[in-house]
Amino acid sequence: MHSVEEINPRTYNPNVYFSSLNQPQHSFKVSKQSQATARNKRVNYSLADLEARIYNQPKGSDQDDVSQLRGSEKHALPDLLRSTKRFMELDTENYQDIREVPTLLSNITGLNKDKIDQTNTGILSELQGGSNSSRQRIAKFDLPKSLNLLYKSSKPPKKPKKSTNRISALRKVLSSRRSLHSYLETLDQVNHTLIYGNVQNKKFFRVLPMIITCSICGGYSSISNCVVCHDKICSLRCYELHNETRCKNR
Repeated sequence: MHSVEEINPRTYNPNVYFSSLNQPQHSFKVSKQSQATARNKRVNYSLADLEARIYNQPKGSDQDDVSQLRGSEKHALPDLLRSTKRFMELDTENYQDIREVPTLLSNITGLNKDKIDQTNTGILSELQGGSNSSRQRIAKFDLPKSLNLLYKSSKPPKKPKKSTNRISALRKVLSSRRSLHSYLETLDQVNHTLIYGNVQNKKFFRVLPMIITCSICGGYSSISNCVVCHDKICSLRCYELHNETRCKNR
């Protein structure tokens, strides 16, 4: 259990920060003499002073340099080298130039290159001795699924097949202003044979069953003919509409 010390407003300096790691051991009996002699250890938190003390070391062996540092600075030196090396690797534009980062950092700081190589940051370790899986992961890139490639080879792509049937094609013909006879006149010989007559050699042609439809609505029940133009009509409503719009001789 740590003892709780009362802060003396006369001797307390609010501008000085004391670390809890270096907390002195106080006796239960606090006297004026012990307060005067006992002084807490101050910790320097200035990053600029710490970097200047590390980089401005005298040239010599690395073991001598490390031995001269304090306990807090021994832990700060590898962390500082690792963070600086990581920043330089991320700031490199060309991926192949990451191998030159230890040499450049050694010239800037004056430290030994072997000591800088011991600080692994992840990127350089994969380049130097990475496995095949890591190398494949570096060189691999995925295309977005929304990107449609036009050419997978030198051959042009095939046009997608349209899902059409007889009903949709029939409705498209009936919705136009052209009459059915104009469509029949533009048919080729094969389609003309399929519609008007039966094909004797059914091995080479797929003969569809004959369907008689209404020229107005496309229905195929109770079909009758117009007396004037002989168009197909299925109901009285279609007959009236046929007389108003499509009958040629009226």
